[in-house]
Amino acid sequence: MIQKLILFFAIIYSSSCFGLKPDSLYISTPEALGLKYESTTIKTTDSVNIQVWKIPADSAVRKNTTIILTYGDSGNMSYWLNHAAIMSQKGFDMVLFDYRGFGKSDPFEMNPNQLYYNEFVTDLTSIIKWTKEQYPKCKTGIWALSMGTIMSTIALQNESVDFLIGEGFVSNPSDIQKKIREVKSKEIVLPVGYENYQDQVKNLKVPILLFAGSQDVFTTQADSKLIAKQRKNRSSFVFNGGHLQGFQTLTKAFFGDLYIAKIEQFISKI
Repeated sequence: MIQKLILFFAIIYSSSCFGLKPDSLYISTPEALGLKYESTTIKTTDSVNIQVWKIPADSAVRKNTTIILTYGDSGNMSYWLNHAAIMSQKGFDMVLFDYRGFGKSDPFEMNPNQLYYNEFVTDLTSIIKWTKEQYPKCKTGIWALSMGTIMSTIALQNESVDFLIGEGFVSNPSDIQKKIREVKSKEIVLPVGYENYQDQVKNLKVPILLFAGSQDVFTTQADSKLIAKQRKNRSSFVFNGGHLQGFQTLTKAFFGDLYIAKIEQFISKI
């Protein structure tokens, strides 16, 4: 079942890029894929209910490592369920969640032309705290995708995790704004505090693994290489593909083998 869904989801992933498009309907569920899971809600510091799926690792290969998947600007956590399913089969405990206004989390009024909201950082911060309480004896990391890299960068100014994996890593919100204007003829609004973001990227002390698409015109391989050079505990890997196409590109039969191998190698050194 999972393998049949990979290509379908891959098309969805590659089509979404920088423009808030939340979806309140789940296109699949862990139960539909035959996965063990726990569905729950947590309350943020500003009293917003956030929907969460906990997908446990295959006990036979469990790595005592928990990964929070922080997705981009469209859909909801169900759009990334196959990623979590495959990673759980490889031994990782997975935590998926929906930002406010996405999926089954509490509603949140937003401008679809805004790049991101600082409130999403509050959501991720609450998830980080909760996850570390749920898995106190595990390594805890974030797998951040596109807009999720912004949320992770800001959240990790005050929170700590053991590692950060990023694909489609945003190096400068202003650059994204300009590129969207040039490529899509669309004006994007930036939230309060965006001007601090580049310094916040530099300030990240956590080990970072970056995946970058050679054909990604928004979050380029050059951007990722520059970010990787800022600290010795960062590395980047370039794949032949576009924005957020790494998982399905670095695969055997669309099953994430090389992508996961890079992640496993990275985490094993921490």
